[in-house]
Amino acid sequence: MNIVEKIKSLRGAGYRKLVEFSSQKEEEFLPGFIIKKISTVQELPTFTDIKQTDVTYPILEPFSYVNIKWDENQKILIYNVIEPQLDEKEKSIYEKISKTLIEMVEISLEEVKDESKALKYLENNVNKVIKNLGIKLTSAQYLKIMYYVYRDFVGYNEINTILNDPYIEDISCDGVNIPVYVVHRKFGSLKTNVVFNDAEKLRKFIVKLAQRSGRYVSYAEPILDATLPDGSRVAATIAQDVAPRGGTFTIRKFTEKPFSPIEQLELKTVNEDILAYLWFLIEHRASILVVGGTATGKTSFLNSICMFIRPEAKIVSIEDTRELRLVHEHWVPGLARPGFGIPLPSGEKYGSVTLFDLLKEAFRQNPDYVIVGETRGEEAYVLFQGIASGHASLSTFHAGSASDVIKRLITPPIELPPSLLESLDAIIVMTFAKERGKSSRRVKEIEEIERVDENGNIKTITVFKWNPIEDSFERVEESIKLKKIAQNLGMSYEDVLKELERRKRFLIWLKNQGIRDYIQVTSYINEYYKNPGKFWEIMEIEDIEVKKGEERVEIKTFSKERKTSKITPTLKLLGLILMKRKAK
Repeated sequence: MNIVEKIKSLRGAGYRKLVEFSSQKEEEFLPGFIIKKISTVQELPTFTDIKQTDVTYPILEPFSYVNIKWDENQKILIYNVIEPQLDEKEKSIYEKISKTLIEMVEISLEEVKDESKALKYLENNVNKVIKNLGIKLTSAQYLKIMYYVYRDFVGYNEINTILNDPYIEDISCDGVNIPVYVVHRKFGSLKTNVVFNDAEKLRKFIVKLAQRSGRYVSYAEPILDATLPDGSRVAATIAQDVAPRGGTFTIRKFTEKPFSPIEQLELKTVNEDILAYLWFLIEHRASILVVGGTATGKTSFLNSICMFIRPEAKIVSIEDTRELRLVHEHWVPGLARPGFGIPLPSGEKYGSVTLFDLLKEAFRQNPDYVIVGETRGEEAYVLFQGIASGHASLSTFHAGSASDVIKRLITPPIELPPSLLESLDAIIVMTFAKERGKSSRRVKEIEEIERVDENGNIKTITVFKWNPIEDSFERVEESIKLKKIAQNLGMSYEDVLKELERRKRFLIWLKNQGIRDYIQVTSYINEYYKNPGKFWEIMEIEDIEVKKGEERVEIKTFSKERKTSKITPTLKLLGLILMKRKAK
């Protein structure tokens, strides 16, 4: 029996012995362990010939990197995770240290929210183990072992580098001895060099994912649907009779910062005309469904357009897994939860809170807007009853087109009365435009519900449509909803169109000023609500020139010496306006 096994058998006594020895040992020099996360999206080169692709970029400096390279044997691009390699002696030392750490660690690292504190705690304990077990290590060996301690105790084991890659959208493990696949923003679906070769190790990792998510998975309940602390969505199976090839998991990553409307413009998901139109609809409490297939960017786009909601409006959101991120203070987020114990005769578990329960409660709170992460079942009836009673509602829905949405809503199992759908204002259809890039999403079309006839047939009109040939957006028909809003406000339709043009110019101005962060964009939109005239004056100072494929802002400053052309900060522009007013 080696020393680690003795410590393991002694449990608490082993730990006390280590603590006693630690006060007697002389201090030995060990280098500090520092790791730098590269969380920003780096500019990657574009290769005209896919076979020439060979790009490397850092993820966790100076320890882990990613290399994407063409593999001539397999005739595909391979996503290679590059990490320090441990030799047999180093692996043996790492096993000793990790087993002893399990005995020593007195708290659950999942409970430590600050990663730097967890890392410092681990580093101190690793140093104790090294000194008291008399392990001799070079600085390079120590840093390599500390990296693997960090990776396996604080991080996510073999896929930790992949999870920290800002370019990755999806991670899929299909079983034992099968390479993990990823969806890369620039290069699309890629095979990786990461493989889980041990079925038990894979099972334990899936249990770890469940623990990090605050959920439970076992042979009795082998299916996991959860959200990691960073907002990434996990779907996993653990029992071999459910997943014959071994445990499986899929992680859908979500960006730490949601896309702002300006970033959606830059990604060409949408154009300024559509955003100005949606802004006006949302401001006047229109109810909208964002629909599309899997991974078409429905939730991301819904989150973006929610930034157009007025800052004083009360928002209640309801989700299965936490995905929406708003900056509004007057926001009540709700989250469904699974039940506990043995299912009741009804099939539900004790203590479960469903979307249906949350939605009923949401309408009792008298919100200005109700946002449902995804509508899929019985909650649709409550949602549309709420819309019909005057509560503005926004939600996503799985369907390929507006006609598919209507068919799904009025047929079993949802089976809504067609008359309820008349209260819905617009349907935004999203699509995954692979022909425009490995990770391109587009607003395919926007349709408005015009009326429901006496036979229950629903009439829609297409307001905007994406042209896939030219990758541009076209206005198809005039909006009946804008006319309706104009009538309710006592405005002419022409005045509404002028306001849309001003908002369009405002969005272009934000884009040209480089204001793209979602917090910044939301604050500017809120400021526009408070004082739109201020921004109209700012934009009058500017001479906006739009060229093919390029937009630049030329600002003529009022200087006696000479005229200069530059992008002027907003505060300077505001200063100019104040100076002009004082001069008057």
